[in-house]
Amino acid sequence: MFDLMPTDAKSKLREIRIVKAFLIFAFVLCLLILYIEYHDHAHISWKFVFLTCLCMIWDSDLNKKIKELKVQIKSD
Repeated sequence: MFDLMPTDAKSKLREIRIVKAFLIFAFVLCLLILYIEYHDHAHISWKFVFLTCLCMIWDSDLNKKIKELKVQIKSD
C-alpha cells in the first residue's frame, strides 16, 4: 500500500505549501463572492464572511507550522 502521509520535514513543508495555495485561492474566491453579492443585492452574506475569517485563521496557523518546519530542517 502507499503511504500518503509525509514522513520527513521537507515533505511536510511541501504538503503545507500546497494546502496554503488552495487556502489562498479559497480566500480570494470568498472575497470575490462577497464583493459580487454586495453589489448585486446590497447586503452581506455572513456565511462567506465566516468562511473568509476561517481561511485567515487557518492561514496564520499554517504560517506558524511552516516556521517550525524550517527551523527543524535547518537543525537537521
